[in-house]
Amino acid sequence: MSNLLLQQIPLSSNRILSELVEEFLPQIIGASYSLISNDLPYEGHHILALNSDDKPVLLSCDHQDGGRAFLNALAVLDGLERDRAWLFRLYPALFTGDAYYHGKFRPQDLRLITLAPTLPPGAAHLCRRFPALSCRIARAMEVNGEIGLFIEPEAQIAFVQQELQEAESAKIKPFRSGVAALTEEEERYFSA
Repeated sequence: MSNLLLQQIPLSSNRILSELVEEFLPQIIGASYSLISNDLPYEGHHILALNSDDKPVLLSCDHQDGGRAFLNALAVLDGLERDRAWLFRLYPALFTGDAYYHGKFRPQDLRLITLAPTLPPGAAHLCRRFPALSCRIARAMEVNGEIGLFIEPEAQIAFVQQELQEAESAKIKPFRSGVAALTEEEERYFSA
């Protein structure tokens, strides 16, 4: 039996994360997908694809910050809404099937996935408000010299978010939260 050497490695650049994401795209969005673009003309690193149901999926990656991945994805959605003619000329596959609605590509039909080593601030609330959004924690792992991508299961992410919320609510509150009786020392001070 050989020893298994497993260690997490830092994601040193968005390029490395993007390459890993492209390699593991079938596990992220499904086996039979169609890549539309991995080089969108917007800030950040994004992959636009059609899943097996021909529904558009936008993956936004950042090697350091989930919040930045989410904000960059919002900028892409805004840009796609404004530049539909450009998008139609370059990627007509997006305007067929269910993504086609009265001659318009509707960015709100996109499934949005963010991949980063951290969750965006307020990820639990964002995912509840926007069901098409999935914020995922992605980590680069080295297993016996091979580099791969480990994406935290959504159940684990929910657990992490719950722990963060509990820690936030357990912070020390410097003021009393209601009427309290005075201590003997306070009574003496105020009665003098």
